Amino acid sequence: MRIAPLLVFVFVIACNSSERPTPTETVCPDPDPNTVTYDNFGQVFMADYCLTCHLSTLPRSQRNGAPLFHDFDDLLGIIQVSGHIDEQAGIGPAASNHFMPPSRCPSVVGGPLDIDCPRPTDDERRQLAEWIACEVDRPHSF
Repeated sequence: MRIAPLLVFVFVIACNSSERPTPTETVCPDPDPNTVTYDNFGQVFMADYCLTCHLSTLPRSQRNGAPLFHDFDDLLGIIQVSGHIDEQAGIGPAASNHFMPPSRCPSVVGGPLDIDCPRPTDDERRQLAEWIACEVDRPHSF
């Protein structure tokens, strides 16, 4: 059967592709410069690029595929899945991730995918990775 070698080849190529979510391996500078924070960066980034689908009040049917409990409307929700955020949208020394946001987004929170998503710049993606690397190590009182 000739199709089997072709399937194996496609599978190997797909598994070896560099186009998959990868940790950026960004490290927070020591000492933490505390210049990129939730208040001056993270909260705005999430509002601009993520909350139309990653909002804790949205039921599964209005999340447009965003997993439950991947909620970015507060710092605790972000920290709980910070590795996933880094792998989907961060840029750092080990990866340049542009998977999120997707190409289509809702124009209203929880709505249908009816507009092109706003896209963060590469500089914003680098800041995201640095902010996450620092924020997970900062003291919090949740």
